[in-house]
Amino acid sequence: MTRIIFAILFFHQFTFAQESLFEHELGISGGLANYYGDLNENFGIQGIGPSASIFIRNNIGTRFAIKSMVSYMNFSASDKNASSEYLRNRNLSFRSDVFEIALLGEINFLDFVRSIYYKKQGYTFSPYLTFGTDVFFFNPQAYYNGRYYDLQPLGTEGQTDYDYTGRSKYKLFNFSIVYGGGFKYHVAKNLSVGLDFLIRRTFTDYLDDVSTTYVPVISLPLADKGIAYHLADRSGEVGKSIGEAGRARGSNTSNDDFASLSISLSWVFLKSPCFVLEFMIQNFYVLAFIDSTFD
Repeated sequence: MTRIIFAILFFHQFTFAQESLFEHELGISGGLANYYGDLNENFGIQGIGPSASIFIRNNIGTRFAIKSMVSYMNFSASDKNASSEYLRNRNLSFRSDVFEIALLGEINFLDFVRSIYYKKQGYTFSPYLTFGTDVFFFNPQAYYNGRYYDLQPLGTEGQTDYDYTGRSKYKLFNFSIVYGGGFKYHVAKNLSVGLDFLIRRTFTDYLDDVSTTYVPVISLPLADKGIAYHLADRSGEVGKSIGEAGRARGSNTSNDDFASLSISLSWVFLKSPCFVLEFMIQNFYVLAFIDSTFD
């Protein structure tokens, strides 16, 4: 997988570096993150949390850029905010910290020019499109009796009883297709600000620990005496219990997604015509991580 990505990016940069200067920006961003899935089917904003990133953007001329980014996000959701009475009675909730490593490409709509380096006409602002991929780490937790519990080890949908349920524990890392857009503005000299919106279409349905059906109590750790029993079916806390074995607990017809909206500040700290060396230095660690994780 890494070899393919590297070859595409290398060819892309070789094509444009022959006539363009290769710049590097170091930046930070901060904003909000939200999740969409089994506990937030209507894009509610009640569970919005903070997001923060550090990134290096490798600019290729005035139209293209490759961006390496490390991010932290936090979001949550609760059935208490659902519009459906059935979902409110289900009474599930979660929160999760997310750590992300992303490799993105950017396409500027306009010739985005930083006049400190370029002696040609252009624009000091531009909207742009973003696309790429990421690796992210997550850990859904639920609040019960005064403390938060990690949900994945509990196997709330029978993942600890594989012989009976056929379900194994989901991994606490995954990857997603990232796309979005934004707006960047060159403030002065080598300083730029931006507004970014990114959507992550993930390949997991367990960001919220909810995906399939309720399981028999015997398939939960310590059966009816363990914390898994209390967190697998919480409908009895607000009304009649609905968690009979085989009944839908979530929907596994689609995966969970998350998104972020952030404001960024970046500084051009290096310019170099030696694009091959600089590209390898700035992006090798991201590609190597993806290669070791998924190949």
